[in-house]
Parts: sequence; C-alpha cells; structure tokens
Amino acid sequence: MANYRAAVIGLSWIATDPPEPASDPVLGTAMAYSHAAALAAIPNVDVVAGCDIVPGLRDQFLERWRGRWPAARVYENYAELLEKERPEIVTIATPDFLHADPFIKAVEAGAKGIFIEKPFATGLADATRMVEAARARNVVVNVDCTRRWMPYHVASRAYVRQGKLGKLSQVMVEIGGERSLLFRNHAHAVDLLVYFADSDPIWVFGELEAGYEDYGTEYKGDGGRTIELEPGANYYVAFQNGVRGHLIGMKDTMPGILVTLRGADGRLILDDQGAEATEVKLIGHGAQAAWSTPRTERIAPEWTVGGMEAGIRDIIAGIETGRATAAPAEDGWRSVAIVDAVLRSQADGNRPARIVPPSWATSS
Repeated sequence: MANYRAAVIGLSWIATDPPEPASDPVLGTAMAYSHAAALAAIPNVDVVAGCDIVPGLRDQFLERWRGRWPAARVYENYAELLEKERPEIVTIATPDFLHADPFIKAVEAGAKGIFIEKPFATGLADATRMVEAARARNVVVNVDCTRRWMPYHVASRAYVRQGKLGKLSQVMVEIGGERSLLFRNHAHAVDLLVYFADSDPIWVFGELEAGYEDYGTEYKGDGGRTIELEPGANYYVAFQNGVRGHLIGMKDTMPGILVTLRGADGRLILDDQGAEATEVKLIGHGAQAAWSTPRTERIAPEWTVGGMEAGIRDIIAGIETGRATAAPAEDGWRSVAIVDAVLRSQADGNRPARIVPPSWATSS
C-alpha cells in the first residue's frame, strides 16, 4: 500500500473539525465530517501542510491536529504550499466562488488526486476549465457531495441500476429551509438529480423564489454566509436518456432532503435515515389492465466506511487502479451546468434553457 502526502487548502470548520464521539466510546468516533478527520482515519495518508489566509485558522489547524501530524506546516499562500510541499492528494475547502484557481494550481503542481468541496464551481466557465485541466493530466477527482458515499444512497442507486423499478423515468428531489440556497445547499440536491438520472442534462426551465426575479445569470453570493444573497428555486431538468428531474427547493419549506425515484414498475423513497422501495407492476394492457399487489422492501445496505473518508479512499483507489470515482469532476460540471441553466431560464422569462454538451460527454 502506497503512502500519500496530503495538503488541505482552506481551514474552516468543514476542513478541520475533529471527529465527534460515537454513542459510546467503545464504538470509536462518528463518521468524519471534516477533511482533516477523514484524512486522519486513513493510515497511509500523511497531511504535510494546511493553508488559509486567516492566521487564527492556521493556528487552530495546528492545535487540533498536531498530535496526528506533528510535522505539518501551515501557509498563507496555496501556490507556495503546492510548490514547496508537492502533495499527491489535495483537499480544497476555500469559499464557494474561489475553487477554480487552487484546483487548477494543484493539477499543475502534480497532484494525483483532488477532493474538492461542493459546489464544484459557481460559474460554468470555471467548471469547464477545471474539468479540462484534470482530464489533461489524468488527475483523479471527487466533489464532496457526500451522499454519494452514504449507504442508503449508494444502495438505492444500485437498486435502480439493477432494474428493480423498471426503466427509471422520474427523479424528484425536495430540499427546504432557509439555507436552501441555489449554489450552496442546492449543490447537494442538484447533484442527486445527476447521480440518479445518470445522464447528461440537455435543457432546464427554472423559477427563482419571489424577490429574485431579476437576479441575473452570475453568482452574487458570499459563500453561503449571507442567505439573502442567494435564492431558492424550483426547476425541471430533461436528461439525454429520457429521465426527467424535478427539484423543489424554496426556502419557505421544511428543511432536509428527500428523494423520490419513479420507474415503470415501482417507486423508491429515501433520505439520510433510510430508503424504501415499492414495486407495483401493470398486468395486461388497455381496459383489461390491472395493478399487481404492491410489494414494499426496505433497503438495508451494509457498510463500514462512509462520507468524506470514503470519498478520499475512493480517490486513492482511483489513483491506484484507474477506476472511476463516485463523484468525478464531470458530474460536478453537470450540476454547475444545471444551475447555470436555471438562472438563464429565469432571466429569459422562465423559458427552457439549453445545455450545450461538452466534448467529453459520455451519454449515449
């Protein structure tokens, strides 16, 4: 097993919080909810440096993690860190609108793998140049849309891919609460549309919440700190494979994320606490058709690793075996393209906005 030098760029709580204790000390710790906690759980990863422009965050990083990585250094400038340390794995947790430059600089500095916070980018031009840079140098990427390594979501996607719902036709994602912001928390929800539809988006029509009708087509937020700077939204997405996605995401609705998948032969509903599928088949055709008796099945996955730790282990597996990761840069681009199209649709009187497929699109 190879050893990897890692660096963390951006040292806010999502990057450096220590792991929470589990329900009982004998159970160890809860699932890692920060980059550093995830990296610390992987024995063959050594964090050699962290970077932030805020001195207090640099000090906090060293204080929290010197026991695990006593030789780690801190930097104010990520370019200097990358030049001096040459880490093989880089994690990026800078503000939402400042992802592109450190990502590309990490690629140019020879990083083999990059774990980057969501949203992948806040503009399509940045997302495009990030994907192109990573593809040009075969850098393995995962975007931290954490549900792609959460057991119920992974098992539900496998259930769909096995054809147990019949041909998938509809993906509905509901997200609510005051932090249901188009770029910040919608990043998780729109990613679930992409994850389950498993295809390229081709057009979108969207509606921003009241008061944001003239928001325009450019990001105006501040990394999610001020909720009034970003709108909630509802939108409808057409995917190339025929799947249709519905996202309900206004701020004045119940918090949380709920996913409903519908196919020809059934429905699957899941959230972070569980998943349940109901199979109902149509027997016969026309006036003589009847529905079969519904059969409900709880999805019961098995796992030992999840969340960010699984995302970084996934990167290492991608580096070592060449296999595709669960949340690649290309899917990050697809999510950004959908959000970009939502804004263009609103600006054009809520008409459908086309998405031009990139040259590397893989859908048939």
